[in-house]
Amino acid sequence: MFISFILFFNHIMNKNPRALFSRQVLRHVIFSAFLEFGPVLLFLASFERVSIYESTLILMLTTIISTVVTYRLQKRIPYLALYVACITTLFGYMTLHFHEVRFIQMRDTLYDVTCALTLIIGMVLNKSFLKMAFHSIIPMTGRAWDTLTHLWLGYFLFTAIANEMVRRLLPLPDWFLFKGVVVLSTAIFGLSALYYSYEEYTQKKGNENSLDCK
Repeated sequence: MFISFILFFNHIMNKNPRALFSRQVLRHVIFSAFLEFGPVLLFLASFERVSIYESTLILMLTTIISTVVTYRLQKRIPYLALYVACITTLFGYMTLHFHEVRFIQMRDTLYDVTCALTLIIGMVLNKSFLKMAFHSIIPMTGRAWDTLTHLWLGYFLFTAIANEMVRRLLPLPDWFLFKGVVVLSTAIFGLSALYYSYEEYTQKKGNENSLDCK
């Protein structure tokens, strides 16, 4: 999720328009986004044609394939993708074994809560895990990374609560619709949060430079 946002945002802020829409850049960004969102999109698309259990199996297999491809491309263990693959396989297996749809629905809640807890632990330890992972791609101040961390923390908590409410109160087709909305809103929120944090960083940097000149 984060990787495709970071790559796309980096090209927007640091490249000229022609470079942004070059075939190489677009191919790289689209492929990274497909590896992250592809399994979920296939999961959502298959629900109209096959049963929820077959859709779950598709999600499991495509997530594992995506993780393997990511590992082969990055030449290192993609810990976040590996975690997603593990919980998808575990909750997918429980869904298929017990014929209980709630398990695959709870996967999203667990993912959001885990990400939120990870960010909270980083805040307690006075460390920004987002900065540690992506500072080499987008250099921002610690304060800007803190802003981005708080924004994502709020988003993860919100989507975790919303997912639990929807899966408990609404029928399965409505949950699938909700999940599709979450995928779209995550893309919009991810880019917006990065832009807001980066703008805050550049404005403060510009003010500091103007004060130095005076």
